[in-house]
Amino acid sequence: MPKEKVYVPVVEPKSTSYLEYVELGRTVTPCPVFKKDTVRVRVLQICKGNPAETFETEKHWEYDIPWSAKEEVVVKTKPVRVRNKKGQYVKDDPSTVENEAWVGGKAPSVPKAKRKAKKKNILENTLTRLGRK
Repeated sequence: MPKEKVYVPVVEPKSTSYLEYVELGRTVTPCPVFKKDTVRVRVLQICKGNPAETFETEKHWEYDIPWSAKEEVVVKTKPVRVRNKKGQYVKDDPSTVENEAWVGGKAPSVPKAKRKAKKKNILENTLTRLGRK
């Protein structure tokens, strides 16, 4: 299993009195597989350290920004019957659209009961396997 990659926050350089940075272009590409954004920046660096000799250099930077680790978790709650002060179940009022008898969604469906197969005796089972019955 590969080691978990540790991301260090990227600090882009800022212009100073002797260096000036001019951003020429920026591209952000999302990578959903690795849960990160790849940022590519084109920058023109103008060096003004010596007034008699200034020069420009085009630089390319590329760095990754991880997506936040927090993912929204949707918690499903089971529907619960409503009770009155005495602890008795409250029935649904058919004249309203909302179901007052259940809180947290629709009433759960009741599964149908499965029929049990009749048990045959050992002699009948043997005869049916042999094909004589």
